Amino acid sequence: MALSLRAGRRRLHSPAALASTLCYVSPSTDPYTNLAFEDWLVRTTDPQQYVLYLWRNRPTVVIGRNQNPWKECALGLMRARDVWLARRTSGGGAVYHDLGNTNYTVLMPRAAFSRDTCAEMAARALQQLDVPAHVTARHDVAVGDRKVSGSAFRLTSARAFHHGTMLVDADLARLSGCLRSPHADHIDARGVDSVRSPVANLRDYSLAVDHDAFCDAVRRQFVAMFGPARDMPFSTDVNDEMRRRIGAWEWLYGQTPDFEHRMERHFPWATVSGHIAAHRGHIAAVNLALPPMALGAPPHISKALADIGALLSGARYDRAAVAERLALARTGSAHAAELCDWIEAAFQ
Repeated sequence: MALSLRAGRRRLHSPAALASTLCYVSPSTDPYTNLAFEDWLVRTTDPQQYVLYLWRNRPTVVIGRNQNPWKECALGLMRARDVWLARRTSGGGAVYHDLGNTNYTVLMPRAAFSRDTCAEMAARALQQLDVPAHVTARHDVAVGDRKVSGSAFRLTSARAFHHGTMLVDADLARLSGCLRSPHADHIDARGVDSVRSPVANLRDYSLAVDHDAFCDAVRRQFVAMFGPARDMPFSTDVNDEMRRRIGAWEWLYGQTPDFEHRMERHFPWATVSGHIAAHRGHIAAVNLALPPMALGAPPHISKALADIGALLSGARYDRAAVAERLALARTGSAHAAELCDWIEAAFQ
């Protein structure tokens, strides 16, 4: 995509600034390619450079570096709707991407960074498009009381970047439900929880706004703030290894901080409680138990619970992996099959 270079009012900049401002636009809609390229920019560009990176993804839920996908996402619903999962290298909460959402990343020297600088840049770009946007106390961009852009940040000793999303014309019906895990209330996680906010598309406020118009307005604001930008080629070859890593199970799920999943089920023959601890996306410990002094429970249930716990230990915290392990316990008895159905349903 070519960005127009319509002239806008610019500040005066030093010769050093004129040589250190770059703009990249991704032609890819693959989330793992785009996130890998963002990471490549962070690792390889000069810490004193200002870089603007504009990109879009196919339908994807992107979670923050330290988030729990089982708590943040309805993974089964996402699979049914062909919505992919991705994990950023930056913090922040879970967001939905599709071709109606534009992402903007700004890299800058750590000393020049503040959490509102780039959000204000995006808000001014929207104001140029006659959308009355403002920056919130949480460093998001909103129109009225509806959020149209969220933010995430990453800081190193010399470098900082601001990652922002902009809901231009996203498929909010496809998004609906994807960011609400059916098990969220039963998972105790050490990671970062998302803060839910009412959202809106820019198209709700202006039919003239689209991806190209927003990119052009953001680029003009970026130039006004940091100096004339040199347009750079986008290469998918430089990040093949990183793309594989950022799309791998070990990053998407195995990066999840330790968490615990609590469950309880009232069967006609007994009440059973469960406690599953997970480490790096794998089941580390399982405790399935009857209440003290349980009356009327079949005598073989305690052994069935212990056997199921032993089978699950070490498995990936994944419904398919759990179902494969539980297949060995299902044939024990009708009660064991009921227990397996309950436990399997607790996984996404």
